[in-house]
Amino acid sequence: MYKLVAIDLDGTLLDSTKEISARNKKAIASAIEKGVKIVICSGRVYSGARLYAKQIGSKDPIIACNGAVITEKIDGRIIYSNYLHTEACLRINDIFHKHDLYFHVYAGDTMYTEKLAFTSLKYFEKNKTLPEEDRVDIEVVKDMAAKLKSISGKVLKFVAVSDNRELLKIARYEIEQLKDVDVMSSNYDNFEVLQKGVNKGDALKRLSEYLNIPPSEMIAIGDNENDISMFKYAGLSVAMENGEDFAKEAAQYVTASNNDDGVALAIERFILNK
Repeated sequence: MYKLVAIDLDGTLLDSTKEISARNKKAIASAIEKGVKIVICSGRVYSGARLYAKQIGSKDPIIACNGAVITEKIDGRIIYSNYLHTEACLRINDIFHKHDLYFHVYAGDTMYTEKLAFTSLKYFEKNKTLPEEDRVDIEVVKDMAAKLKSISGKVLKFVAVSDNRELLKIARYEIEQLKDVDVMSSNYDNFEVLQKGVNKGDALKRLSEYLNIPPSEMIAIGDNENDISMFKYAGLSVAMENGEDFAKEAAQYVTASNNDDGVALAIERFILNK
């Protein structure tokens, strides 16, 4: 019997309007009633992921920032974290500036950016609709290099976003030449930079040890490159129909799309035996 389901958010649990469907909520509630742990496993910062954990009634740990930090949902205690080295942060900052790429930085529960655009602008607008405890802290800074030095040892990840895929490709290649970092993507218009070895699969392994649940009793559900590491670790891997082809090829099972209750269908089949 499966005892834990790790679920990605964007493109997986969330539909294209960033909402969780009634059927997804019902299937998850039924799984929780059976004692199954539901773990949000997202590239988002903890506070951004916690908002959706609340909506589905999960009290289980949250894997945030693509595995850079694991946090207890109930009390906010950090179970595990792995931060980027300051020297690497400054080099990454230089490369992004050289290519005039928009980027933001996650440190703790705060998003730092030099201008509101793309993701940070979306969070800024979303914050207006949320109670204070559910908002993502956003700080607009004038000098990112100075800020990175002041938050040394606290940076979880960088995210670059652009509509120019060729520019992203060039910058990604340069950053991949740096030692002690790993690069991955959660969508065609972005890539993320984390400390080497950080990924969702590694975080799931650490959670497996923490909760004493073997990988054979875990299901991982996702849609993109950053989900493949947890596909490899979990006993059962499920990709979304809307997912990237390489994610679907890496999974053992393909469910319906995020707009067609794909998460619910997988839980109903493998947990609820419907």
